[in-house]
Order: sequence, then C-alpha cells, then structure tokens
Amino acid sequence: MAFDGVVLRNALKFTEILHNTEIYSAAKMQAYQRRLLKRLVYHAKAEVPFYETRLNPLFGPKDEIRWEAWKDIPIFSRAEAQAAGDALFARNTPPQTGNYSTQTTSGSTGMPLTVRRSALTSIMSAAINQRIFNWHNVNCDGTIAFIFDDTDAFPYPDGLVERDWNLKNKSAQVYQLSIGCTVNQQIEWLVRNAPDILGTYPQNARAIVEQMQRSAQPISFQTLICHGEVLGRETRQVIEGAGIKIIDRFGGEDIGVISANCPNGTWHHQFSEVGLMEIVADDGQTILKTGMGALVGTPLYNYAMPFIRYRNGDQIELSSTPCSCGRTLPRIESILGRDRNVFTFSDGSQVWPDMNQWEYAPFLPAKQFQVIQHAPTEVEVLYVPSEENAEVDESGFSKLLRAKLHSDILVKLTKVQALERAPSGKFETWKSYVNAS
Repeated sequence: MAFDGVVLRNALKFTEILHNTEIYSAAKMQAYQRRLLKRLVYHAKAEVPFYETRLNPLFGPKDEIRWEAWKDIPIFSRAEAQAAGDALFARNTPPQTGNYSTQTTSGSTGMPLTVRRSALTSIMSAAINQRIFNWHNVNCDGTIAFIFDDTDAFPYPDGLVERDWNLKNKSAQVYQLSIGCTVNQQIEWLVRNAPDILGTYPQNARAIVEQMQRSAQPISFQTLICHGEVLGRETRQVIEGAGIKIIDRFGGEDIGVISANCPNGTWHHQFSEVGLMEIVADDGQTILKTGMGALVGTPLYNYAMPFIRYRNGDQIELSSTPCSCGRTLPRIESILGRDRNVFTFSDGSQVWPDMNQWEYAPFLPAKQFQVIQHAPTEVEVLYVPSEENAEVDESGFSKLLRAKLHSDILVKLTKVQALERAPSGKFETWKSYVNAS
C-alpha cells in the first residue's frame, strides 16, 4: 500500500499512541473503547438502516447510552449480514472518516460478503501493521514478497514490483504475485527476486519451503508473515525448522485486523484499540472472560459499514494469564478456526482436530491430506501419496483417526493427484459439513 503524506503522518501518529495504549489497565482500555463506541453507535443508529431499531436496548429515555445493556444488542452472523445487503451500508459518513472502498471476503464457505470499509480503517490498519513489525523487529529497509492476491492481477512470471510497504521507509521494495500460480512458479519467482520477507498463507508457505528444501533451492526469506488460515503445529514446525521466523496475523476483510502473535510466543495479543472483542459461549449469550468460544467483534473505525456485535464464525481460546512481555492487551491462547473446522458427532461431542506427521506417517505416507466430515459418522480422507506406490496401512490410520476424533466414525481413504485450494488460495486440512451454515 502506498501512503500519501497525510495518511502517513496520521498513521505514524497513531503508531505512537499504540505504544502507550498496549499497557493500559483493563479499566483504562474500556474507557478508551467506549469513547470510540459512543461515536460509532450514534452514527449507526442515525445512518444505517440495519441498526435503526436494533440498537434500541442501548439507549435510555434521553438517548443516553446504557452500557450495561450492551449485551442486549443482538449478535448477528455472516448469513444475516448477507441477507441484510445494502441495509448495512451507511447513507452518510462523517467527513473525517474519508471515502469508502469495497472488498469481498474470500468466500471459503461458499458465502462471500461484500464489505465497505472507511478510508479511516486503512490508516488504523497501517499503524497496526507497523506495530507488528516493531514488535518483531522486522527490517523495514528490506524487501518483502506477497503471495495473496486471488484476482490474477499479478501474474507469473513478473508479478508486480513497487515500493512503500511500511511506514518507516517509503522506498522499501515490495513484490506481489497472484496465489493462483503453481508452487514451482512461486519458487522460481522467489529465487529470482530474493526477498528478505515472505507474506502468504501458512499452507502455501509450507508447500514452498518443503519444495525448496527438496530441490536444494536457496531460501532468501528469513521471516514469514502469514494470515488467512489457522497455523497448525506441523506447519509451524516445518517452517521454523527451516530457520524461518513466523509472524502470525489474524483478521478478515469483514472485521479487520484482530491480533498478532506476541514476540515472546505463539499466543496472540488482540488489538483492543481498533476493535472490541467478545468471546461467547455455546449458548450464544454468555460472555466469557477466559476459555474457548465464538468471536464476536465490533470494529471501531468502520463507519461506511458498521459491524456491531458481529459473529464471523471464528472460534478462539482466551487466556487470563498475564503475558511476560508486559503488554496488557487481551491474550488469545489459540485460534481454533472457523465453525466449519470443528467436528461434531452423533452423541453431540465436538473435537477441534489436529495431527502431527510423526503420528500419521507410519500409516499414511502422504505429502498432504485433507479430512472431510460428510456426516456425524462419515469421514473421508483425501491424500496425495509421498510416492506413487507408497504402502498405506488403512486399518492403522483409521484406528488412529478414531482415537483422535470419535470411536464411531467410518473412515474412507481416497488417493488423489492434488488437493484443490479454495478460490481465495486458502486451504483447510480439517473441514466438517455437519454444522455447515
């Protein structure tokens, strides 16, 4: 992203503010958020048809805000956002929030959502990204390569070369390539351009690293910035095993940037300055202070299309353990994935699956696999064999999967030549259709 003078100054100013707010007490951060929320909800009630009556529980007789009634504002889902359509768009926006841009979510569920974002959110996002770079001591004079674009706007072999990818150095060079290119094309492009940093989806990064190691190609990038998929343990081990540092970002087009991992570990810190995050229990109502639940978010700076108490489908685990880094921003212990990544069985039990290579390799010698739950007792495993005639112990692997998931499941193994990614370029190892919505 190129930053003009005004945007750059404002983003740098906000970056300085963030350096102070990340150690605020809980009470001070709540007051900070409520100042921003107050402006947002008054605007939404007046200018966004979807919220004209929806926010009524929050307002008293003289339109004063009753914060104790915040939990009475109905939570809404992506499906409800799609059904609302233009009713979620603001008729007018405050001049200081700038014009809006339009994006579309990746549609990994088959349900893309058109999102309007105020220009103000771009300033805040730039500052948050710079905060992440600062946390992890990223070299802002270095070169970075992004492989995210799913529109084929930056095709192989050249992609796009431009400058200005961070707030500290406007001349820092950035390369962009479309995710639709083959892994071998991506590798050739990376070797040719030799970036210091790579930004792409975790599974794509893993495929790149594994192939480069197999072919003894030089790996120039020593830092990976990833988002868009859950970063699994095995994928992390492969990438870090190659000597590459991982910076894991979490967010989406609809709800904006949410968090990034702490420099001291794999857990994340939520960016409370740009969004209110609530974790909701299975009953859909109870707000959890710690533990596992559904993410309900309220971005604080998007006036073009406010999302107030929006459940985007992500499940996370929140921790109350203080962080050794000294930052007081909420600690996300783990990001579990979307609702569709949890497996639900006939007895009502649920599992967030994960599996390491050392567990499955003795039974299933595979370069890549995907586990799909078609019904509560029916699980199919699509796999790409590590060698064409590799021997598969179907009985042993089925026993392992039953131990991991549920004793009642029937397991079907299907050998394939390749596993398809979603149109966005994302890939999910575990996918359930049982509770798909």
